[in-house]
Amino acid sequence: MERCPAVAEAVPIGLKQEITTGDAQILCTVQGDTPEYYDIRIIEIDYSGTDSTRNMVIEVTDPTLLEITGGIVQGMSGSPILQNGTLVGAITHVFVDDPTKGYAIFCENMLRYGTQ
Repeated sequence: MERCPAVAEAVPIGLKQEITTGDAQILCTVQGDTPEYYDIRIIEIDYSGTDSTRNMVIEVTDPTLLEITGGIVQGMSGSPILQNGTLVGAITHVFVDDPTKGYAIFCENMLRYGTQ
């Protein structure tokens, strides 16, 4: 697993048009007090803007995370999603019928809503 970025290390923002379906990672703490990277896959991207918090569908693929949690669990909302070294979004919701999948928000939507 990659090391967690230090507080002083900035992570560039990935704009929605730079996001692709495929491999990505989330950064979260599920054991102890140190955040770790876990593998996910971005399986759908919704550019329509009809729901500002459900822009991407993600799937947990990391065997370690699946063994520990079974997928996305309470407390993972807000976990950052990184793809190609950029911050592209964060987890927002889990699929109730399939905890290995959930929704995520684009990083630029988080920034836009955070400055209003």
